[in-house]
Amino acid sequence: MKLLALASLSAALVGCSAETYQPTVPSGNDEPLRVAAWNIEHLAAEPGQGCEPRTPEGYELVSEVISEIDADIWLLQEVENEQALKRVFGESGWVFHMEDRADTGPGPECWGRDDGARLRMQRTAIAIREGIEHTRGEDLAALDVGGRGFLRHGVNISVQHQGGLVDIMSVHLKSGCFSGDGSDDCPRLFAQVPVLEDWIDQQSADGSAVIVGGDFNRRLARAGDSVWSDLNDGDPVALSIAGNGRGPQCNPRYREYIDFVVMNEAASRRFAEGSFAETTFAEGRRASDHCPIAVTLR
Repeated sequence: MKLLALASLSAALVGCSAETYQPTVPSGNDEPLRVAAWNIEHLAAEPGQGCEPRTPEGYELVSEVISEIDADIWLLQEVENEQALKRVFGESGWVFHMEDRADTGPGPECWGRDDGARLRMQRTAIAIREGIEHTRGEDLAALDVGGRGFLRHGVNISVQHQGGLVDIMSVHLKSGCFSGDGSDDCPRLFAQVPVLEDWIDQQSADGSAVIVGGDFNRRLARAGDSVWSDLNDGDPVALSIAGNGRGPQCNPRYREYIDFVVMNEAASRRFAEGSFAETTFAEGRRASDHCPIAVTLR
């Protein structure tokens, strides 16, 4: 993975050093690549823990969604640790890359609960199917603007696919500033935007395809959104949103997405037209408060 070169950010980049993962089975790097993004809603390592305590049947429901979508790469949010991922992906068949951010300990009491349950660690992560050769890059730790350890890092990998490099990042940006600029949370979200834009520009400089997916906590596709205008200023890289123009079907309360797959021009050229999909849940089988979205690259 190419490293972020901007001096203003280099001091803030900490985490895992780049490491290449060789396939243990025949490589799938020349096949179409299915990339999914999903905020799994407080995926804890143990049943009954955290702000969305799951039963064994709850973990199994998440596993069923993962199997149904059949993606090669998952860009994940709100994951406590690797053990939580193994509960839903299984003990084998996948390589996991967890955000390398120190555990901040028990968080505030869970909203709407009166049993003393507290927020557990929420990490970003990537799960990639075993057999796809890839390189892990350093976390984009500079997304933790202010460096207090409470804002989530970006986790990223590089995959050599169809003769070209694809750089892929999972993000979970600051919550609370879904539109406009009046929320007290907006300054921190706004401060994350140039950090992410600089990373995309740097990765795009040699012609690589770049995908950033996950929970942006912002209605980027709303006409005239200032965050999207800043992120996609076209200088020097133009960006697009997969499936733009479609509204979410996950929950009738929410008419606009906050989860996205954002692509640079090189990635857009690889995007299989019509491949964007949102997977919704049948009544009584809600696996998360977010629905997964996915795209295919050719």
